[in-house]
Amino acid sequence: MTEEQSTRSHGRKGSNVPAPPEHDYVRFIPLGGLDEVGMNCAIIECNGSMLLVDCGLTFPEDEFGVDIILPDWTYVMDNLDRLDAVLLTHGHEDHIGALPFFLQEVDVPVYSGRLTLSMLYSKLQSHNLAGEVDLFPVEPGELIELGPFVIEFVHINHSVPNAMSIALKTPLGNFIFTGDWKLDQTPIYEPPMDIQRFAALGTEGVVGLFGDSTNSEVPGMSTSEAVVHQGLRDVLEAAEGRVIVAQFSSNIFRVRGMLELAKEQGRKVALLGRSLNRNFNLAREEGFMKLPGEDVLIDARDIEDYPDKELLVISTGSQAEPRASLTRMGLGDHYQISVKKSDTIVVSARKIPGNERGIYNMLNNLAKFGATIITANDAPIHSTGHAKQEEIKLMLNLTTPEYLVPVHGEYRMRKRHAELGKAVGIENQQLIENGDVLEFDHTGARVVGHVHTGRLLVDGKYTGDLEEMVLRDRAKLANSGIIVAFVVMDRDTGGVTAAPNLMQKGFIGETEIDHLMDEASDYALDAIRQLSEQARRDTNEVREAVRSSIRRFFRKSIDRKPVVIPVVHEV
Repeated sequence: MTEEQSTRSHGRKGSNVPAPPEHDYVRFIPLGGLDEVGMNCAIIECNGSMLLVDCGLTFPEDEFGVDIILPDWTYVMDNLDRLDAVLLTHGHEDHIGALPFFLQEVDVPVYSGRLTLSMLYSKLQSHNLAGEVDLFPVEPGELIELGPFVIEFVHINHSVPNAMSIALKTPLGNFIFTGDWKLDQTPIYEPPMDIQRFAALGTEGVVGLFGDSTNSEVPGMSTSEAVVHQGLRDVLEAAEGRVIVAQFSSNIFRVRGMLELAKEQGRKVALLGRSLNRNFNLAREEGFMKLPGEDVLIDARDIEDYPDKELLVISTGSQAEPRASLTRMGLGDHYQISVKKSDTIVVSARKIPGNERGIYNMLNNLAKFGATIITANDAPIHSTGHAKQEEIKLMLNLTTPEYLVPVHGEYRMRKRHAELGKAVGIENQQLIENGDVLEFDHTGARVVGHVHTGRLLVDGKYTGDLEEMVLRDRAKLANSGIIVAFVVMDRDTGGVTAAPNLMQKGFIGETEIDHLMDEASDYALDAIRQLSEQARRDTNEVREAVRSSIRRFFRKSIDRKPVVIPVVHEV
């Protein structure tokens, strides 16, 4: 075998992939989702044929000038002739959010459940791809033959309806992608996870299981959604005034449950938040959402027409997103709802790591209005969508894989998952990294190479061709220039001591911009003054007002969009 035959580097730094063996083989290549919670994306390859399982995004923490982050799919693009399909486990952003960007460049069919594909189609519309992609809805238990694969989707429970694991029958045997899952023996509006099918697959023999590791460090079993339903019922019964529940917009069955609770207790329901309304309508179209009565749902604009005791408001903003409804309420800046002392505010969601500070600030703001705040620490009003330790053990005992490959989680989570596997008798665990080429054949499993992986930093509002996207912050700075805006605020009053001081580099010539910089400064000052008094005390709100107003000013005046860095100093 020549050197050219034995190594396929594709001319990419960091890629070293041996040519496939001539006998039956399966390769697993994660492109994201390892050493992180999010951006799940992986390749499964068998005898020259390739599938992409999930294609998710993540959100930036410290990356400058970035809206979303995508996995680097260079290896897939270099091997498009072998890609047969994309398979999706469920409709969360960290599993489908990157796919519209991928599908701008790749013509490949997508298989998943009806609701998952409906959520994807909504995204494709915003990327001008509606009708351009072949979407094939699949029901649990249905078999699909693609190349050497026989694909079966298996029903599971998660925090979004229509979630499914994926079982792949290959010439080497069965492989399972669990996707995100939990064992809920009393779910609402859907059957429990198909334990019998997982057990049957285990009896047939499972070579490799690629398992969700998110909650592998958490002892016990996850709380059933039926318990959460009762917890929310108790809150509604005890509340003297309005109840405002913040939750993830994709948790459709929880919304459906609250509609029924509202109906039985004589309350009307208003939905606040664009993503919540969108997912509600999609779920209704696909049959996953049913109203207990046509009169239970009201327009949010009509909230003031009903007594507080007769209202339930379901809202976005559980993660204190800057423009989300609950965040605006805490700042006294929501155009439809002002928080009252008689309100009960329920945060029916977990804290996503990295959001803690913003959430605590939001809850403090809400508490200042005198409202009663209820979180999962106070009552059983939320349950995780991810399996805890005893559930993970059960999955491993049902399927008894020869090899356990922990995925979907940071390293310590995956390591704990591997330890759980060892505790129940799974002898072989593979702790690999993004880009590792894990090869299975008749002799066993081993890492045989590595492909290029990385993170593509994207302005999430851009919907043009992938080739034209500004993917890196340095390119964005080079093309757009930068404006730094210094703002001095009074910590006690929220007042502005002076108009923002602006400095620019690489944006436009000094002589051409002097008068525009003064006008932009005044424009930003007006934007700050238009904030509520409560919002002006929140430096995040002030920064966002300054950033967006300056970009808006220059877009309108000279059709340029500089990178704006607001610096807020409190005195």
